[in-house]
Amino acid sequence: MRELGCFTLQDVADMVGDRSAVAYLVNDYQRKGYIDRIHRNLYTVMDAETGEPALNRYQIGSRLFPDAYVALGSAFEVWGYAPRRGNEVFVATGTRFTDFRYNGVFYRRVHAKAGASTAWVAGTRATGLEQTVVDSLHSFQGEAGLEDTVECIMRLPRLDADKLLECLERYGNGYLYQKCGYVLEQLQEYVGLPEEFYRECREHCASTVRYMIKGAEGLVYHKGWGVYGPCLRGWE
Repeated sequence: MRELGCFTLQDVADMVGDRSAVAYLVNDYQRKGYIDRIHRNLYTVMDAETGEPALNRYQIGSRLFPDAYVALGSAFEVWGYAPRRGNEVFVATGTRFTDFRYNGVFYRRVHAKAGASTAWVAGTRATGLEQTVVDSLHSFQGEAGLEDTVECIMRLPRLDADKLLECLERYGNGYLYQKCGYVLEQLQEYVGLPEEFYRECREHCASTVRYMIKGAEGLVYHKGWGVYGPCLRGWE
């Protein structure tokens, strides 16, 4: 169990080789504080010294289901580039589940992206940095969400332009090309992307003018990208 960190009842059955003993064993270990139930059919080993789960919140999130991985702002946290840690973990998976709370952390489901670039980081499967940037710019909510994403991008090492374009191509969304091109160009001092990247984004931009943050005040029209957006340099 300690080797797995998280496990299901089937995993226990495979270990003991006796299905009839599984329920008793799990209940006994829970009562003694050796393990704890996370959600439905998923359990975690507990650290005897701290009384906390042996795995951290991100490791748990990426083990909720076989295809699960940590995404969006939570992935920035895994990589160590988020300015602060939130109280939720975004889990991308094709398996439907109701958002739940465990050990003070909300685990929230987001749709998994076919072909998404992921990597194992400190025992957690999470989206790669370029994938995380594109996903976050696709999904941010309101001005606060964009500001959080911008803060993370400003802390990143240099991004790979080709990987960014691969992520954008998987979405095939003209508006996303607009948003990514606009935001990253505003942060060019930090991201240092080649002009070819922005040229490629412009070639795939949607032809319609879009508002990046609906209902927000002080948005400025940026002709080169066809978007009304905030001046990000004011957030630096």
